[in-house]
Amino acid sequence: MRFKNETKVLKLYAVAGTQTVLLSFDIDRKKLDGQQFMGFAIERTDSKGSKISLNGSKHFTSLAQNPKPAIKNTSLVQSFYWQDYEADPGETYTYSIQPMFGTAINHSPKYTNSIKVTTEKLHDGTHSVFFNFGVTGSQGYAANKEFGNKNINSLSGKAREHALAYLGRDLWTEGLLKFVRQATNKTYSIYGAFYEFVLPEFLSEIKAAKQRGVDIQLVVSGKADQYSDHTNPKTGVTTPGSKTMIAKYGLTKNVKGIRTKPSSPHNKFMVLCENGKPTQVWTGSTNITQSGVFGHCNTGHWIKNAAIAKEYLRYWNALLGDPAMTTVAQTSVAIEADTDLSKLGKGAYVFFSPRDLPEPQDKTPAPHLLNYAKLIDKAHELVCMVFPFNYDDVFDNVFRKDHTFLRFLLFESPTQAKKSEAKSNDTNLKVTAGAVYKGKEKNWIKEVTSKTVAGSQHVLYVHNKFFIIDPLTDHPIVLTGSANFSNNSIRNNDENSILIKGDPRVADIYLTEFDRLFVHFWPRYLAEIKPKSKQPIGFAKPLDETYTWHKDYFDKKKFGYKRKILFVGMAGARKS
Repeated sequence: MRFKNETKVLKLYAVAGTQTVLLSFDIDRKKLDGQQFMGFAIERTDSKGSKISLNGSKHFTSLAQNPKPAIKNTSLVQSFYWQDYEADPGETYTYSIQPMFGTAINHSPKYTNSIKVTTEKLHDGTHSVFFNFGVTGSQGYAANKEFGNKNINSLSGKAREHALAYLGRDLWTEGLLKFVRQATNKTYSIYGAFYEFVLPEFLSEIKAAKQRGVDIQLVVSGKADQYSDHTNPKTGVTTPGSKTMIAKYGLTKNVKGIRTKPSSPHNKFMVLCENGKPTQVWTGSTNITQSGVFGHCNTGHWIKNAAIAKEYLRYWNALLGDPAMTTVAQTSVAIEADTDLSKLGKGAYVFFSPRDLPEPQDKTPAPHLLNYAKLIDKAHELVCMVFPFNYDDVFDNVFRKDHTFLRFLLFESPTQAKKSEAKSNDTNLKVTAGAVYKGKEKNWIKEVTSKTVAGSQHVLYVHNKFFIIDPLTDHPIVLTGSANFSNNSIRNNDENSILIKGDPRVADIYLTEFDRLFVHFWPRYLAEIKPKSKQPIGFAKPLDETYTWHKDYFDKKKFGYKRKILFVGMAGARKS
């Protein structure tokens, strides 16, 4: 949801997702220049009257040697854009914003204003969206004494239970578990298509549903990497594949299809039917593995729409018998053909793969992939996109252009991120990638990746597959699902993606969660790519004491100004 309070000198704007709130401020520059403007003090009050400061963790150099901790740790926000990453769903908060004037040790407020914000509910309407914690390399996990910065498999009892809830966040407790548990008796059926299907806690839930009388029917990857057991030659430890785990939980007879024909049987969806009629869908990027749910970042998307569920079930049936990719492609295109995506009206559109077959000898990119790029190229204000694997030339050709709209790209790999950034001098393009912080400026506890915490192998940080276009307008666009943004994924994999146009609730949730990830990784990425920087960067950069930090937010050529204006002009904001 979107809110604004423009009744005072300091104008306030907010966008609320389910568990993240973005805040933006604006004020006449004349009120700040030459007035010893130090920054903002931000306080949040919840519906029960509990107050917390959101002033961040940066401090003033001039106070670093002060013997009094309260003075030494003085902090203000030196940005016209701030975030609250610890909000609860369906909660109302009041944010008090105080511009502070004076010196580092002696400053006072002027032009104070406040804005009341209500976050989105986790479950509401057609679309509900869920994210896991997704940043195992964080001080939140590292500093938790109960977890001890350890692999979750080394924890037991309540400690393990709490770690799973913390890392899985609402993706696990409110998403995956509740989707299955709503099937309470024999009137329900669940049709699942899974790439990796080995998480004991989830297979136990499927087994429990079967015992309740729910009709469980599964299509799984038959590729050796997913289906077969694997023994580590160095340690001798055997990791069971989905075949072994399915048998262990008594689900072998529930497997109705084993997919071997595609390059990667990459789906991760479930269709819920009641009395034989499809009603709901679970989809997204989350593999049913420990690392997928509790390690690297993933998305779950729950859809309550009978027409969409019917399309998913039709596609699921087309996978039975392990048909050739060209055969499945016929169903994919019959459900939703390639088209100019910019011409589609408000609504949701499901695209399945494989499609765009046969592949031409000249390796021309898949038309559907080109349609994604063309849609992005027509953006007006803002594009946010996640690349968990390769950075296809189709998108490189779009993002390397100089554009007036802002672009935020989040990569799994710093190498891919640097590649994209090196090809563009456009200041409207901001790039980051997964990383843990290795600096010592704050005496932080060593951060570890999801490999240490959850046993992740190929992906350590971000596994999401979505992009957002113009989220703060009255015509936002979100594309999400299982498919990576590559030619191979479109043509040669079993995949599903859903394009959602004109739904501000969906856009706000995806935007706020994307921001949470981007801002988390940004200073870590900077430290990774500039380890010998002569100037302090990221977490190491202290607060400014020269009264000049705010000037970029009023320069129309600068990034800070452009982002600020997006919030000033956002559509559908409620007066607060």
